[in-house]
Amino acid sequence: MRRKRGTGTSKSWLCAMVTSALLLQMPAAVLAEETDNQETFSLDAMVITANRVPTEAAKTAANVTVVSQEQIENGPYANLGDVLRDVNGVAVTTKGFAGAGQTVYLNGDDRVLVMIDGRRLSRPQGTVNGGRASIDLNSIVSLDNIERIEIVKGGASALYGSDAVGGVINIITRKGTEAKTTVDFSAGSWGIRNYGLSTQGSENGFSWYITANKKEQDYAEYNVLNPALTPGSSKGDSYRWPNSRYEGEGFTMRLDKTIDDNRSLTFNFEHWNDEGGQPFAVEYPSEGSLNRLTSLANNWALTHDFNKQQAVPGFARIYTNYAKQDFYGTYKSRVQGLAYQTGWQLGDKHKLIAGVDWEKGEVLDNVYYSGENYKNKSVTNTAVYLQDIFTVTDKWTVTPGIRYDHHSKFGGQTTPKVNVNYGADATTDIYLSYNKVFKAPTLDDLYYNMYDPDHGSSYGDPNLKPETGHVISAGVNKRLSDDTTVTVNYFTSELTDAIKWDKEGKDSWVRNIAKQKKRGIELNLKHKLSERYYTELGYSYVNIKENRKNAGYLVDPKNSQPNGYRVKAGYTDAKWDVNVNGQSASGLDREYFVDSNYWVWNLAANYKMTPDATVYFNVYNLGDKAYEINSSKGEYNRIGDFPMTSRHFVMGVKYSF
Repeated sequence: MRRKRGTGTSKSWLCAMVTSALLLQMPAAVLAEETDNQETFSLDAMVITANRVPTEAAKTAANVTVVSQEQIENGPYANLGDVLRDVNGVAVTTKGFAGAGQTVYLNGDDRVLVMIDGRRLSRPQGTVNGGRASIDLNSIVSLDNIERIEIVKGGASALYGSDAVGGVINIITRKGTEAKTTVDFSAGSWGIRNYGLSTQGSENGFSWYITANKKEQDYAEYNVLNPALTPGSSKGDSYRWPNSRYEGEGFTMRLDKTIDDNRSLTFNFEHWNDEGGQPFAVEYPSEGSLNRLTSLANNWALTHDFNKQQAVPGFARIYTNYAKQDFYGTYKSRVQGLAYQTGWQLGDKHKLIAGVDWEKGEVLDNVYYSGENYKNKSVTNTAVYLQDIFTVTDKWTVTPGIRYDHHSKFGGQTTPKVNVNYGADATTDIYLSYNKVFKAPTLDDLYYNMYDPDHGSSYGDPNLKPETGHVISAGVNKRLSDDTTVTVNYFTSELTDAIKWDKEGKDSWVRNIAKQKKRGIELNLKHKLSERYYTELGYSYVNIKENRKNAGYLVDPKNSQPNGYRVKAGYTDAKWDVNVNGQSASGLDREYFVDSNYWVWNLAANYKMTPDATVYFNVYNLGDKAYEINSSKGEYNRIGDFPMTSRHFVMGVKYSF
């Protein structure tokens, strides 16, 4: 099934212009209504992730972005990957259809630590998508329980250990406050149906926030990129993805109990389960039995917060994350962990933070772990860390830190850091940071053992060394006025002993065979045109080079975002929130991507009919662009085999009582 369409570029710009015109035509009577200031323009927000204690965002000596609850609710986002892809300097690769794996890159690196309320979500075996990522974003089904997302770009191993090479993403969940229940229903193209329920409340020091949601989609459509893969087609024609049905469901619960002003208990539980068709490619939409992927996650955590009124609060936590995937076989894993952090205010100048982390990761079932040398399917890591936030003068703050990790397979690893922040004046902060980083081998790296004489065997290596290196960042946070902020960041990183699949003939081995260098810049401008209109502009540049087996550094041709661009324009008042978001990349290698650049636009319109009822309308790929964000060229695929979906829409209503 297909449909023809016109020229994509002109249509994309036309749609963007029409949307902008709609934003400018809001009724004048509505302009008189009051609205809250947009939190998105503030550098004063307090963030936790960068320093492990609440710190003003502009003074964290790091490249920090905060995505608020309001931005998530009012934006055109179907999943977590959509939210992060809209952030400047963030790349999220996927194969296009619903249910496809999603890998996030910060500073051009997929070694990113993803957390919920400071709890690690990394899976010990890695992901079935390959690469160095430890979690598939698509496995996090729910957005309804998110209070905000803190994104820290740059190395953070001194505070968080392995995986935090490109940076850290910390999802902060919502705490129950007022007694309220919200139902949410939406429907749209391709049989999309979304059902959501959240309920919250607070009584006698006890609060709860519970969500349940279900997503269904009958199929998806894609726009042809490479006509050679679809006989009889032209570039831009829209076809139905065979085997693209998707279903997902989620349940989350957060319970909080206040003991006194300084102490509280929090229990978190998340259940996510999804199943989706996995077209092997446009050229081969179904490949035998390898055409479905199911994912299940059951996580819980119990946290005791103490010294909450002190300058340096502390916590103690116990948690377990369980995951199961069925694709190319069955994968079951479990992570059990303990974490403790405390601190002291030493006079007026020092905030000392100390902590202990212990985590055990184990693979409970994997059809490709076998043989006498592959019986041990678990690893443990014990770490201690220390950080001092030293206020040298009113203008200078120095934050040194050090962490020691002891891994059951590769031994000890020490990662120091030092961050320097200079408050030049009341509106300008300048920072410089050095972080040593590392990434531990996954259990797949260590124990994978697949024997296939026909298509090629693959083998892990129990003697792998961790990937090690450093990241240097420098930046400026500048408030030009109450309505305008500018941030600039530069980074450079080097990594040795990078782990790669080393192919010889049909067979592959995992080895420490590469060195990697990355450097880049990021520019962000946020401006309120008036009390109602706002804009955001962003540009990022990432250069990735790799030296395999000391053969010389070569530019990575699969970099999906060498130059990234983000544009957002919006209107907001007491009734309306309308915004259009543009995402672009340029400089893509034509040997690995069909086009060297693309622009794609998404639209979100929200109207509050009453204080309790809101209707919304989202349009994805507004200009019906044919584009890709993941290089599909390889041994079994050609470029253009994984295009993104064509234009589609979702309309819904939320009601609270």
